[in-house]
Amino acid sequence: MARKRTEEKPDLELNLAPIMNMVVILIPLLLLSIVFLEVGVINITAPKLSVGPSTEEPPPEDDKKPLNLTVTVQTKGFMIAASEAVLTPRPGCPTQGPTICLAKQNVDVAAKFQRAREAMAQGNLVGGEAELKEALAAYNWPELYNQLMRIKKEYPDETIIKISADPDTPYSAIVRLMDVSRFQLAKESYGQASEFWSAQYKGTGTSPEELFPDPILSIAQ
Repeated sequence: MARKRTEEKPDLELNLAPIMNMVVILIPLLLLSIVFLEVGVINITAPKLSVGPSTEEPPPEDDKKPLNLTVTVQTKGFMIAASEAVLTPRPGCPTQGPTICLAKQNVDVAAKFQRAREAMAQGNLVGGEAELKEALAAYNWPELYNQLMRIKKEYPDETIIKISADPDTPYSAIVRLMDVSRFQLAKESYGQASEFWSAQYKGTGTSPEELFPDPILSIAQ
């Protein structure tokens, strides 16, 4: 009995053209849908430590003393020093300081900073951020801006501000201080926090007028 010969089927090649066309279409769509993270960078000068007397020649004497503006973030408010003297407390603040006391003096900022650290250490980021937000809202940021504007009017060419803080002060408070002191706003003074935070920068286009844009981190003694 004769056997039937089976015909070998030729190997079929996959048609990858439809898949390649889909990939070519999807790649631009995915690139267009990406949200890029915008990171703001502030140039900061670290404090300089010297181990001996400086060999540089002293600057020429001038009738006007250098400003040496220093703002220290404390749990009770802001301590401001200029021309090697601490500024007197603003009206409504205790006579022993700080220069600008808290806007909400019934808020225990130190306790809230501590609770924020503990919550974040336990992984409770939402609770920690809430405590931190309430603590920062207790500071009188509009009055700090008002005081810096008064100083700027007396020293219009000065751009340097030295920033110090208590050891337990979070970085977010220092960063906010740098944000408040960098640029001038539309008005020279503000009374309400809501008006202050919604104010526009003074200037035209993307070049707002500078206030004290060159921060230097100083070491608290």
